[in-house]
Amino acid sequence: MIRLSLAAGCVLSLAACQVPGLGVTAPQASAEEALAVECRGEPEAGARLSATVNAARLSEGKTVLAANDQLDRIALAHACDMARTGRADVAGSNGSNVVDRARSVGYPTCGVVQLVSAGGTPEGTVSAWLVPGPLREQVLGQLSYQIGSGVARGADGRLWHSTVLGNNCR
Repeated sequence: MIRLSLAAGCVLSLAACQVPGLGVTAPQASAEEALAVECRGEPEAGARLSATVNAARLSEGKTVLAANDQLDRIALAHACDMARTGRADVAGSNGSNVVDRARSVGYPTCGVVQLVSAGGTPEGTVSAWLVPGPLREQVLGQLSYQIGSGVARGADGRLWHSTVLGNNCR
């Protein structure tokens, strides 16, 4: 976690500088990446969220999803954004979507899906996602092979959950 924070901090430091001799400003980190530096989230709850999704998949005879650091990163950044704004939505406060967030960390954008929730526990969140309907289909879908989750605590004490599923279609 410290290495990720230091790396993100370096990116943010470089983004504030200009490229010498070119008069061009270096690319800015996305709002989600910048927010992740400020918000450490609840790592244990994020791990429980991914584990509970995989347990649900296993109980339904589906393949277990592999953990992916890039997906964890964008899920946590988005959970932090939701906790800060008090709004559970797949859209970021800067108008970004899961495809934008995947691009921001270099993850392939085909097949990325995001699920979000506010309040409760990671286990309760996954139970709610498993109610028959589109969220259940996303959790149990066979087009995803990787998972990343992030959980952040808001100022109101509620937990904000974000899970990103992907298939790294490279």
